[in-house]
Amino acid sequence: MNRIDAIVTATYVVTVVAPFASLASVRLARRGAHDAHRLAQATLLVVCWIAVLALELRIRFAGGSGAFLAQASAPVQTWAGRLLIVHIGVAVATYVTWTWLALASWRRFGAQLPGSFSRRHRRLGWLVLGGLGFTAASATGMYALVFVV
Repeated sequence: MNRIDAIVTATYVVTVVAPFASLASVRLARRGAHDAHRLAQATLLVVCWIAVLALELRIRFAGGSGAFLAQASAPVQTWAGRLLIVHIGVAVATYVTWTWLALASWRRFGAQLPGSFSRRHRRLGWLVLGGLGFTAASATGMYALVFVV
């Protein structure tokens, strides 16, 4: 796998921007612009999935996570591997929760939102936002360990 390329950079940018875009979308919902919130979240989710899948394919075709981690300098490879495990775990949990929330909300929109589902929607939404923030922070750590240090 080559050092930094367009897919790595694009995925990193999408990952870092995602929590801020999601927070802006939450503000839309708070102002009552639920249609705009719904569209923004759906668009952001699809863009994030495309970016992550492109990066995953890029890493797989280049030899897997071992080849990715091999780009890090020898002294930090162990830490990069540990951070990668945590990063992937939180990112997967966040994206699965986010996808479920988006699909469930899309079906309930207009019928049950706002309603009894709204409390769960808000709680899970804040959990997803926190997960996106952690994923962005850990992606920054991975980027630094593998490509900078």
